[in-house]
Amino acid sequence: MSRLSQLAVSQRSVTLLLATALFIAGISAWGSLKQELLPDVDFPVITVIAPYPGVGATDVASQVAEPIERAIQNVPRLKQMQSTSSNSIALVVAQFSFGTDVKATQSTIEDSIRSLGLPSAVSPTVQALNINASPVIIASIATTNQSSLDQVAAIAQNEILPEIEALDGVASVDLTGGLEQQVIVSLDPAKLADAGVSLQQVTGILQANNVTVPSGQLPGSGDRIPVSTLGRLTSLDQIKSLVVGVRQPQVAPGPERRAHAGNHRRPGHGRRNGRGHHRLRAHQRPAGADTDRRQDLVGKHRPGGR
Repeated sequence: MSRLSQLAVSQRSVTLLLATALFIAGISAWGSLKQELLPDVDFPVITVIAPYPGVGATDVASQVAEPIERAIQNVPRLKQMQSTSSNSIALVVAQFSFGTDVKATQSTIEDSIRSLGLPSAVSPTVQALNINASPVIIASIATTNQSSLDQVAAIAQNEILPEIEALDGVASVDLTGGLEQQVIVSLDPAKLADAGVSLQQVTGILQANNVTVPSGQLPGSGDRIPVSTLGRLTSLDQIKSLVVGVRQPQVAPGPERRAHAGNHRRPGHGRRNGRGHHRLRAHQRPAGADTDRRQDLVGKHRPGGR
């Protein structure tokens, strides 16, 4: 029998006390363990998304995708690369060997693309693959009384989202679904031609009357305060009263165009138990977050009775 066994047998009370202490410490440590839906793993995959609005797939490939491919080919430890070009957008996916410093590689690719001299309308986005980017909590928000979805959206946007975003470990929260009010302007081509008004004129007038422009500066205490002029269309009557062209006599808005308000279904619109609802999605930070604790805290911040 070893000396440790002899000591444990001779001091039975001390041995039982130590075993009990270790058991209690283990239970306490198990209760404080953090739990993740997915482990925090950096995959050596980097994607480059480059929108080029209004350009065909052939031009996107030659002017955007190919220069980006040449820039990435010079990055060390590149294992595989593929690109897809379609109308108005280019997607390049680069896979590197495991063990690559993803953050340093992403920074190198961003610097290389920045020096390519791509068309001014192209703004590439370089992202590393992150499996934790998917939402860890998805909640459905609906009304329990006769309140409209607009009121539910206001409560979710102004009360629920700020409280959840303030929780430790929450990276971002977004709200989807519901109805979004919009104004629809319908044009009659025949009447526009008869009035001598073009589609570009109507579009230009709407844009010119719905823009914020700088108006100068005001002197302050040691510095100058910039001032802007707000030009916004806030009602249907304002849109209907806009003048889109002048001739003898004056051409005012009439039967050649009509404006009316309508509801537009936002992305993520859905129904639950026969009623429309909003969907709230919470994304956790890549590291140091406890998914179970986030769910408990979100449940505690749920407004009741609405």
